[in-house]
Amino acid sequence: MSSEARGLVALDTLNLMTVGSLFSGIGGFDLGFEQAGIEVRWQVENDPFCTRVLGARWPHARRLGDIQTVCADDLEHVDVITAGVPCQDVSIAGKRAGLSGACTGLFFEFVRLLDEIKPTWFCFENVPGLISSHGGRDFSTVLDAFRQCGFLDGAYAVYDSRFFGVPQRRRRVFVVGHRGTGERARAVLLEPEGG
Repeated sequence: MSSEARGLVALDTLNLMTVGSLFSGIGGFDLGFEQAGIEVRWQVENDPFCTRVLGARWPHARRLGDIQTVCADDLEHVDVITAGVPCQDVSIAGKRAGLSGACTGLFFEFVRLLDEIKPTWFCFENVPGLISSHGGRDFSTVLDAFRQCGFLDGAYAVYDSRFFGVPQRRRRVFVVGHRGTGERARAVLLEPEGG
């Protein structure tokens, strides 16, 4: 098969991918994935304003509210699940309750759905305070939870939005995971050496 044909097959495969988002907000992850040719199938968000924005932008996507009441039977299987769990409990500006806090503790609902749905990929983001929360133990718990769900191929990095065309400093830690082993997550998340 020629390199052009392989490229078309790869592009075709990309276009067949689907994504579902948890803690969707107003759809930042959804928009990025859609622009990459990946279809948004469902969104889980309980804020009424955000839900109206999502409904206007993605009228075809199924929307559900409280993540604590959602189960795999409510959602169709997707290739990628995204999540940006609430950061109040790991933010440096907050009380630093960490993963035991009522807001950031919803991370475990994300993990529950990852384990139930078993997508091929996940993409997760939060504030960098997650890395230092409880002396790094919370971030270790996060990474271990992903491994326990079968995502043995993972990578994380901290990126600042000001280097991606946004006129503000907004640092976030991103974690990408791929089910199984290998270096795929690293290839997706990290820039090539010297890049």
